[in-house]
Amino acid sequence: MSKEKSSVPMIMGIIGGVIGLPSAVCAGACAAGITSFAENTSSAEAGEIGQVYLWMGVIGAILGLYSGIIGKSKSKLSAILFLLATFMSGFTIIAGNMLALIVVILYLIGAGFAFKNSKI
Repeated sequence: MSKEKSSVPMIMGIIGGVIGLPSAVCAGACAAGITSFAENTSSAEAGEIGQVYLWMGVIGAILGLYSGIIGKSKSKLSAILFLLATFMSGFTIIAGNMLALIVVILYLIGAGFAFKNSKI
């Protein structure tokens, strides 16, 4: 008897990736804006910090999207990449980005179902 693999990781990866991209832009802008208000920080340093948050969010969103796409064929790899994307997107929550919280929850659900699909 063949067991059908769940489509939940694919759905969570696509939705998380679509929400994660604007979330990453928001995290970069918020981190740069908050940092620029500090007394000892120059605008160049604030821009660098904003870029770190931006790229962490963008890479997390793209990784989560890719994890969702490979969710049915390579379940274990997909689950591991979902967890990595969760940590990268979760890092942007530090900048006060609550959209990233939604993305993290979606990625964790996707990782759980991807682990369930794999034969551990």
